[in-house]
Amino acid sequence: MSDNSIEVHDLWKTFRIFQDRNTTLKQAILRRRKEAFEEFWALKDVSFDIPAGSSFGIIGANGAGKSTMLKTLARILVPDKGAVTVNGRVAALLELGAGFHPELSGRENIFLNGNILGMSNSMLRDRFDEIVEFSGLEGFIERPVKTYSSGMYARLGFSVAVAVEPDILLVDEVLAVGDEQFQRRCSEKMTQIQSSGRTVVFVSHSLSSVQQLCDHGVWLDKGAVKAVGKTSDVIDDYLGSVTTAFRLDDHGRQRTGSGEIQFEIELEHPGEQGTIETGAPLAVRMHWTSNERLENLAFGITFSSGDGQLIAGSSNPSTAPTPVLGPGSGVVEYKIPRLDLLPGNYQMAAAILDANSGHVYDHSPHIAKFDVVPTAGHESDDGYVTFGGTWSAKS
Repeated sequence: MSDNSIEVHDLWKTFRIFQDRNTTLKQAILRRRKEAFEEFWALKDVSFDIPAGSSFGIIGANGAGKSTMLKTLARILVPDKGAVTVNGRVAALLELGAGFHPELSGRENIFLNGNILGMSNSMLRDRFDEIVEFSGLEGFIERPVKTYSSGMYARLGFSVAVAVEPDILLVDEVLAVGDEQFQRRCSEKMTQIQSSGRTVVFVSHSLSSVQQLCDHGVWLDKGAVKAVGKTSDVIDDYLGSVTTAFRLDDHGRQRTGSGEIQFEIELEHPGEQGTIETGAPLAVRMHWTSNERLENLAFGITFSSGDGQLIAGSSNPSTAPTPVLGPGSGVVEYKIPRLDLLPGNYQMAAAILDANSGHVYDHSPHIAKFDVVPTAGHESDDGYVTFGGTWSAKS
């Protein structure tokens, strides 16, 4: 086996799910029996090879075993059966904020996280400017990371991890919360890592990210391998099992619908691309193109949290109806005077439908994503939206 490659052979991993756990010593004594549990096989007879110098994606639904597989490759979990052979020095970015202290600044956490990954202080001092520049957090590096959004956490963590220059880099879902501009930087970095003969293993629900970043991959389903090979082939097999209506557009985003009219999204707001401040104005423009005349169209958008919780949505028929559109192209715009989302990572879905029948012409569940960063007075707020209130105290 060549350097920086990975072999997974007949791998099995189980967990115990306790049905009626003893929580005290008294309970254990009174019951006079062992705790009842079921065995859950998270990985079942998994085998695949990852060639040296490749970017390898692991995809599948929730509970498929993706994160368990990555933690096994990182030697955090020990297999019950089978073997994993990892040849090379490994750096793993597995959990958002792992290795970070929330009260410390971004600068201090670079040294803390870098030390955990095996870098000396002198090495970190030499590469500090490079790490900060790659993360794009120059304006936030002296702030406590507890004020960072999830995307900013991911950007800083990834930037430190790649600065270690590992033989093998393992990256879990955390990279998916980065904004589109940072995704492009990551794509360039992974290409650079590959060209230097190093290996990347990437786990994500985002098929577009896997398609853009990985050349080979594996699809896991309920712990078992369903397909392994070139990324495009594995994704096609996976989408075919979910629904035949899905397709990927030129940017690798999931789309569905009959396609008589299609759209692209433009977000206009103050500040850098992919990062919006709490309370800033936002304009969402749906640029549409159609080759035929269509009537009674509904343009709609929804905002969701990074973990998929629906926050709000809106559509145009009641306030700005579009009785006839096309053939040709145009723009439908939705203006938000104040985006009162609190710091975090968010994603947007958009669609064009028949306002009467609900027929879908074009729909994307993840058409755009962005980070929201705090403005003064919102650093300690919780949840997804701000009330816009103010505190006062009298004695």
